[in-house]
Amino acid sequence: MSIALRFFTALAVVLLLSFSAGAVGSAGTLAISFGTSTVCGISASTLPRTIFCMNMSESGSTSLYMPYPNASFNSLSAGTAFLCGLESSRRVFFCWSGNPVNGKRIYRGPSVLSDLVVGETQVCAVDRSGSEIRWWRKAGLFPSSVLGSFNSLTSGNNFTCAITANGTVYCWGPLGSAMQSSFSNHSMTNILAGSLHMCGLDSSGFVICQGSNTSGQSYAPPGLPYEFHRFALGVSHTCAIRQPNGTAVCWGGSKGAHLYTPLDDTAFEFLVAGGNLTCGLTTNNYSVLCWGSDRRNLSIQALPFLRILPGICVVGDSNECNCGTYPDSESLCAGTGVICQRCDYINSLAPTFPPLPSESKRISKRWKVEAIVGSLCFCFGACGIAYGMWIDFYKKNEQNHHQIMPAVAPAGESNADATIASCSESDGHEDGLHQPRPSPENSQVISFGRTRRIDMPRTLQLQHQRSVLSTFNY
Repeated sequence: MSIALRFFTALAVVLLLSFSAGAVGSAGTLAISFGTSTVCGISASTLPRTIFCMNMSESGSTSLYMPYPNASFNSLSAGTAFLCGLESSRRVFFCWSGNPVNGKRIYRGPSVLSDLVVGETQVCAVDRSGSEIRWWRKAGLFPSSVLGSFNSLTSGNNFTCAITANGTVYCWGPLGSAMQSSFSNHSMTNILAGSLHMCGLDSSGFVICQGSNTSGQSYAPPGLPYEFHRFALGVSHTCAIRQPNGTAVCWGGSKGAHLYTPLDDTAFEFLVAGGNLTCGLTTNNYSVLCWGSDRRNLSIQALPFLRILPGICVVGDSNECNCGTYPDSESLCAGTGVICQRCDYINSLAPTFPPLPSESKRISKRWKVEAIVGSLCFCFGACGIAYGMWIDFYKKNEQNHHQIMPAVAPAGESNADATIASCSESDGHEDGLHQPRPSPENSQVISFGRTRRIDMPRTLQLQHQRSVLSTFNY
């Protein structure tokens, strides 16, 4: 059986068994467990660094609570049915099912952990030495541990993946082989898992998405290197932050692979997703805004959290950070550490991006160009018609002078017709195709004298080239 066939067979099985499963992903300071309708974040500028959670039911009712009010946390991650938080000492992590009374300590040991990641059922983290990945709640589907130096650890439904220093993707779990094979021809700098698909940037800074694409969630948008980064993957949609303005863009969902911007003028530090829900941390004041995946019925909701950390606080100084520290990070970490700047942010500053005009400005500019071209075509056409009428009048007088009967003009297109046809073809150009001339049933006849007939369309339709940055056909 081919790899592709095995992949789609396994995919169909998982879809049947976990159709309502939410997205999962990587460690951070904000997470969504869609299966429990819970959004949690780690507070900034306070000690202890408490986790605040909110239940977001379909009825819209919400309640704010702290699952472990006396504990201070380093990071958190969410699966479908539960969330886990790594305590600041990084020797303990707790998990809870979206209910503040159902918490449980899963790990308490001598080893320091990092990159705590929750999948649908599995929990994994990197050992303190950075040379081992360990799993909990693996249900016999994942190994106990794997030796090796990895980064960008992430988990989906029935797979966990990470990348090596040379950009090679390795995956484990029931769907691990299929997901690893789909990235075998790509050198990746980072990856993030959703439920059944995964996206990231390759070594050139371009978006690569693989896995389930039932709603266009794995459609990688075209763009400049590092234009899209900091992804958030749900069940059937994908979002990312777009440079240079830091706005959120999404694609997939109920309306397919169409790229849309939930909030035009809001910059985000990062995004997270779960199920059909996406939340982002605003750059302005570190507040949390959330929205659904139906681009035609977007409803933005501001969560009543305190300020959320824009990154994980690490104990130490700037020497701990390969790409520098986050602005004002010591204050955000309440004097107990710094926030390392994400290296993808440093890469995203390298290219110079062109300005991003709004759709209305792009259309307005194109209308001006078409108006100029149309005016020139009209002038040339009018001059051609006048010239033809003058020639006709001159020939008629000459024929009367020599008393010669007028001859019937040969069949064919006049110079004026050819000029108008040329302009019509130029205006109708789109994606290398020429607009056909109007058919007789969609035309009216305008007569000039007894010998001229020009077909003019009843309606003039200006066709605009659709921007690849605003909509995709999938």
